[in-house]
Amino acid sequence: MDKPMTNTTYDFKLIDGTTVKLTLNFYFLYQLRSTNKELYERYNAIMQRTNKDNFDILDMATICYVGYVCANLKEENILSEEDFYMLCGYDMTAVGKAVNHLVNPKKQ
Repeated sequence: MDKPMTNTTYDFKLIDGTTVKLTLNFYFLYQLRSTNKELYERYNAIMQRTNKDNFDILDMATICYVGYVCANLKEENILSEEDFYMLCGYDMTAVGKAVNHLVNPKKQ
């Protein structure tokens, strides 16, 4: 169960041209809570808000970063949060699309 389910995986292109995988599911969030509780708690606080239609842009970037960390839990060298944000650039449409896919995955 170390591979993300395909319907929860999203390919996200960074400004340097690389594509990284993002994923969110309960198993990987469970593992994240064990390995990086502070990041998990920030993500959980964002998702507990009642109005998910109006995520703050930095909340959206955090959701993407959590998706990146979850997709790469077994990797040794992953981007720091700051480096990930720098490589995201500022394409709010791309970030919004990724967040929508992560929090509302299509059923297979």
